[in-house]
Amino acid sequence: MASTEETIARVIAGGRVAYGAACMVAPGIAAGPAGARAEGQLRWMVRAFGVRDVILGAGTLRALRDDPTSAVGWVEMSAAADGLDLANAVVFHKELDRTGVIGVFALAVPATLGGWWAAQKLRASAGS
Repeated sequence: MASTEETIARVIAGGRVAYGAACMVAPGIAAGPAGARAEGQLRWMVRAFGVRDVILGAGTLRALRDDPTSAVGWVEMSAAADGLDLANAVVFHKELDRTGVIGVFALAVPATLGGWWAAQKLRASAGS
């Protein structure tokens, strides 16, 4: 049976893959209200963002499947990506509408905190 930290890391990674795939397949929907107006380069950037999430999520899931204690690096890098998304939303909040800010916070805060917590617990498990 998986530990709580493994389960949390898997849920975050699975959500990352799902969101990344949505960004790649339907960037206008995945980008929220502003995405409906998006075209050209902005749609491409949403897809590129999706690729990042699919790779981070799939790498994390694979590492967790193969050896949960060795997955720490993947979990940490994923949490770092979410933390930097959050930092960008804070610093550049004027570039986002209210819905965008709320969306980033709703996704990035739990993913950042849950990811860092899971990584620390996995690291501790590897040391014991």
